Amino acid sequence: MQTGLTRNPLEPASPEARAERVLDALSDRACRRILTTLQGVSSPMTAQELSTECDIPLSTTYRKLERLSEAHLVEETLQLRTNGTHTHQYRSDVDSVTVSLGAETGLEVAIPEDY
Repeated sequence: MQTGLTRNPLEPASPEARAERVLDALSDRACRRILTTLQGVSSPMTAQELSTECDIPLSTTYRKLERLSEAHLVEETLQLRTNGTHTHQYRSDVDSVTVSLGAETGLEVAIPEDY
């Protein structure tokens, strides 16, 4: 039996800060590789699986997953098992990101199924 606990990172202070986090994550090649890999699978993946699949060192994978999580582009779940072990799994529901810049609203990012 497994129990899943979802980690919800703190929401950025403003819409502009939120947009900056999303753009920062999307500007990183390794982050994009991880995100597109997660979009192509039907079940969550561990950092180890993503590291292997994306050919990225495990320590780098963890840093990139943290960046993606802070930008709310991936969801992190802790799977607790009855044998006492646990593992973090990651998934993404993000299909698209829309960026807009308005004189009154500033920089905004919209993601369908908004977080």
